[in-house]
Amino acid sequence: MSAAASLPRYHLYGETEGASEFDFFHIETIRARSLALGWQLELHAHQHLAQILHISKGGGRLIEADGEREIRAGGIAFTPPGVLHGWSFSPETEGYVVSFTPDYLVAGGESRSDAERAALTSAGNTLLHPQGHETRLSFYFGEMAREFDEGARRRAFFRPLVALSLLIVFPGEMAGSTGRPPGFSLFRFRQLVEDMFRSGQGAEAYAAEMGLTVQRLNRYCRLFTGRTVAQNVRDRLILEAKRLLAFSGLSVSQVAYDLGFEDPAYFSRVFRKETGEAPADFRARHMSSGAPDSPLSDAARQEPSQ
Repeated sequence: MSAAASLPRYHLYGETEGASEFDFFHIETIRARSLALGWQLELHAHQHLAQILHISKGGGRLIEADGEREIRAGGIAFTPPGVLHGWSFSPETEGYVVSFTPDYLVAGGESRSDAERAALTSAGNTLLHPQGHETRLSFYFGEMAREFDEGARRRAFFRPLVALSLLIVFPGEMAGSTGRPPGFSLFRFRQLVEDMFRSGQGAEAYAAEMGLTVQRLNRYCRLFTGRTVAQNVRDRLILEAKRLLAFSGLSVSQVAYDLGFEDPAYFSRVFRKETGEAPADFRARHMSSGAPDSPLSDAARQEPSQ
């Protein structure tokens, strides 16, 4: 196993991965999680969370798989889901970290803004020190923190502030993959996964689409995501299965067919292997946890665990 593949993968830093894989929003101060850890967050990834970090006082270093970058007061950084990163902050650094699942911004059928699309398909960590936006960013993050601390969870309040923050980071066309290996674009790979994850095709198909050997594509994927090609595809497949089980009226068998499985029993075995529970058990647990009601059909409600 490569060093990157063995790096920790968290929900929020230090918390079990998979606690909330969709419809999730969280904001906290940098101090809240970093102080007890000596202001050091080791290299890690969040498979299902995007993060925006803003520093109002102090600074530190963004740690990446291939180096480090400085962040100063007024700086803002964006990390898309699955991208390796870590932080080394100066003591008493002040600022906020916003964490959210990508679907949180579009639940209810809204379309993504150009800035949101650019952010969520970006090729890695984005870090910049925008001039003239310090007061505005401090206001956005302060308002989100105040609303969150008061127990509010209103998407209609948080989404515009997240979108405005992303607009500062991605004001125009998406930045290219400067500094990335020639021939490799994490953006392109993620687009391929999104287009092909239902097809059942292996790493060879993705490598061919990108004009790379399987070995090289796997090496780049491990470097920038900590996962192989096959693991990235399987992660996307299982996430889609969970979304369909949680929010659609499809039966387990219908979910299996929708995801390209010819045998629902085989789908159930794969799902159980990856998640530790049967599809029907996952659906039942999700419904009992207080999540929004799913429009389940009678067949879906009555289908036994497999």
